[in-house]
Amino acid sequence: KILENVANIVLIKIPKSLAMLEDQLHRIRPALNSETKIIAAGMTKNIHMSVMALFEKAIGPTTTSLARKKSRLIFSQFEKALVVAENPYPQSYDSGYQLEDEALVLINHASVFSREKLDIGTRFFLENIPIADHYKNIVDLGCGNGVLGLIAALKNPAAQLIFTDESYMAVESAIANFVAVFGETREAEFLQTDCLQGVGEKSVSLVLCNPPFHQNNVVSDDIAWQMFSESKMALENKGELWVIGNRHLAYHTKLKKLFGNAEVVTSNKKFVIVKATKNKLRALQDVDFSS
Repeated sequence: KILENVANIVLIKIPKSLAMLEDQLHRIRPALNSETKIIAAGMTKNIHMSVMALFEKAIGPTTTSLARKKSRLIFSQFEKALVVAENPYPQSYDSGYQLEDEALVLINHASVFSREKLDIGTRFFLENIPIADHYKNIVDLGCGNGVLGLIAALKNPAAQLIFTDESYMAVESAIANFVAVFGETREAEFLQTDCLQGVGEKSVSLVLCNPPFHQNNVVSDDIAWQMFSESKMALENKGELWVIGNRHLAYHTKLKKLFGNAEVVTSNKKFVIVKATKNKLRALQDVDFSS
């Protein structure tokens, strides 16, 4: 819990997500006092009237500096008498899926992917979550709010689940959703980590992955290939990596280079679900993805 009225200086790097900024401002407000200096910085193109409005609604009077080298500073003054609404995060929405007689409601912290509704790729993946007795340990890699792992847990009741994501907010969302469904009746492991760091080699039966194909404003498959390579290390012999992606990303070609095989499980006009199976006879090797 944040200490109250103790901050002398608060420095903020403006995030791209307005939701995340709003959550941050609500969280820091209790630590502020009339003497606190609050300085935020960001690219000029990302500082809009909506950003200024968030500061004024959550902190108090706010001004900006002149732009310098495409960047700008924001100065906000704490206003003790300001009436501030409650932090709207985490939020929740009806996923459209039923758990017996109840709707599956998903809890999402401010910076989580698909915070306001399930994206269509995830919906397609959920319709095709694999079920098998030999799935003993299942990983939801890059779990976000954990919905893939959650549905996999429901469909594979004997499996042990591991949820991983680099985002603290994503992992906290996944925990909240898992506990909301299972309470204390089932355990799972939740890791805030880089891809599969912390997951043992040859310890996993199934990895589910909906990889990002861009980081910030840069379109790149670097994160996806790291996910695929670390999945291969974590999978046991005959373990499976299931990946969903847009058709144009051609994941099946890259996975075949890495695993020696890649099977298109199903597809629609926009998405493809590909399965790659680890074969112990194929030696681990570095793969050149440049081609």
